[in-house]
Amino acid sequence: MTKTLSLAGLAVAVFALALSDVVNRGYDPLTETVSRYVNQPHGWLVTVGLLAVAGGSAAVAVAVRAGGSGWGGRLLHFWAGCVLVAAVFPADPPGNWSRPSLSDGVHGVAAWAGFLALAIAIVRLTTVWRRDPAWASKRRGLTVLAWASAAAFVLFAVAFVDKAALTHTAPLGLAERVVIALDLAWLALAATSVRPWAAISGATGRAVAGDVK
Repeated sequence: MTKTLSLAGLAVAVFALALSDVVNRGYDPLTETVSRYVNQPHGWLVTVGLLAVAGGSAAVAVAVRAGGSGWGGRLLHFWAGCVLVAAVFPADPPGNWSRPSLSDGVHGVAAWAGFLALAIAIVRLTTVWRRDPAWASKRRGLTVLAWASAAAFVLFAVAFVDKAALTHTAPLGLAERVVIALDLAWLALAATSVRPWAAISGATGRAVAGDVK
């Protein structure tokens, strides 16, 4: 059930955010971030997409933490909470960097805190799972996506600093979309791979029983 909720939420997120780029023609997706599109005529798609990301990510986090993921799983919960806050507090329209509204300020802090937490969580969890035989079939995919998303996050941060400095030479919107795509791909793969808690408990119980015998 948790896997279904995770994948459903992530699928809705991809559809809503991609559709937002298609139907909202007022901004350039290469330069403007996804969240700015909330100010377009079909801006509700951004809100739906962010809420779906939050819900899908929370479902992944529940499954991951049930399997005993330590602080990596807690960071996934934090990421989901940050996305929820970013959805509730919309971003300002483009061109207001010097005097952002309170809503835009809260949105920005939540977004960056969430992206950073997820980047750390992805690397941490992938490193831990690589040592677990149960993840052998998905190990390569998770590892490739983990390091690709980490590199993309660094480039996204560089593009943000460039735009904040008002040089506008880096494609901030494109950089963010690449990060989001890689992050959602990793979350989806994790959702299809994580073992149910009941199965883990049963396996642990059988192992303990075997040791007793």
